[in-house]
Amino acid sequence: MQPASSSLEEQWPDLVAAVSAAIDLEATARTSGALVRRREIRSAEALLRLALAYGPGGLSLRMAAAWAGVSGLAELSDTAVMKRLRRAAPWLGEVAGALLRRAAAAPPTQGPLPGRRLRIADGSMITGPGGKRKWRLHAAFDPVAGRFTDLALTDERGAESFDRTDWRAGDVALGDRCYARPPALRRILAAGADFIVRTGWTRLRLLDADGAPVAWQRIFGELAVGEVAERVVSVDHSGKGGKSRGNAVFPARLIVLRLAPEAAARAAKAQHRRQNRCRSHRPLQPLTVRATGYLMLVTSLPAEVSAAEVLEAYRLRWQVELAFKRLKTLLGLGRLPAKGEALARSWLLAHLIVALLIEDTSRQLLESLPPPAAPRRCTSLWRVTQALRDAMLVAIRGVLSVAALLAAAAILDQRLHERCHRRRTSQFDGARRNGHA
Repeated sequence: MQPASSSLEEQWPDLVAAVSAAIDLEATARTSGALVRRREIRSAEALLRLALAYGPGGLSLRMAAAWAGVSGLAELSDTAVMKRLRRAAPWLGEVAGALLRRAAAAPPTQGPLPGRRLRIADGSMITGPGGKRKWRLHAAFDPVAGRFTDLALTDERGAESFDRTDWRAGDVALGDRCYARPPALRRILAAGADFIVRTGWTRLRLLDADGAPVAWQRIFGELAVGEVAERVVSVDHSGKGGKSRGNAVFPARLIVLRLAPEAAARAAKAQHRRQNRCRSHRPLQPLTVRATGYLMLVTSLPAEVSAAEVLEAYRLRWQVELAFKRLKTLLGLGRLPAKGEALARSWLLAHLIVALLIEDTSRQLLESLPPPAAPRRCTSLWRVTQALRDAMLVAIRGVLSVAALLAAAAILDQRLHERCHRRRTSQFDGARRNGHA
């Protein structure tokens, strides 16, 4: 029996064309070993569709098998779906990598730092079922284009670092405190790029012009609320054990902004929470508590870029947090169902492929939209992502009619039955048998 579908093939070719413009699906599927024997899954396109239906499509393995059978894609058991998706994980990584390379090759959009491309580095944790296995997604985000330019998956032990991104001349790497590591900052400078990184009074060893450590108390005491202090410093990169202390240094600018009392109080409260979470019995140092009322940035940008422009650029750091929130909430990346490493990686990569396709399409959509008419209205990337997500899920899974489902009862027979683990789950069949007796 050949099942019927109402509009399964109407939008899918457009999505495949968008992916095929970045990578040869058939050739890479063969070379990666994702598609070896073409029995039920006869093409790379079908394998990609199955992976996307299981991942961002929100189907379980059993329901993915049922969907594939009803739609005429393939006759597979849930175990067969699992095995094919496990083997496809490296290939899905190649597809996601090709989409990222295409995004990185796009001409940069004019941003807050003229002539430079701002890229924000950050990471986010993804927890598996039961909270046992955790993954960390590392990303570089372009806040002007509103898209990811680099993505990497590691386990929870993979530390966040600027070294996970390939920096090019003209880039400006922006990161929070955990990215303030001198070796990585030196490598950014060696690549011809610049950095803006937040720091604390102990995070980096900063030296004044005379080679003495920066006097933080004096800097803090001179600032009123909202005032900014700036000075040229040297970042001491002494290496392990401080063997080359005073010799391995590179210049930078220190920019300090005194926060408003409300923001300072929130920062101090957050610092105390972090201290309690670490279960440390040592009291916070007075200078640590005082430093929570200040925003301290270190940058390699030249003096022609003013401190106000640097601060304005750093305020865009929250754009990557909002991008992670869209990934986890709208696309469901935070609800990982798979326990095994290979299947979990396949599920995560399928989500990232759809996220990158949404970013490609959102750029076209935003360019066609007129600017907001009212001065207090702004473009909502959340709503744009939500609308494009719904459209892509229709393209992936299609729209099956009720008649098509009723006509496919023979295919659904094995997929809609399960073992009776509890007595109550078998009561329905017992009641039906009694009713037909």
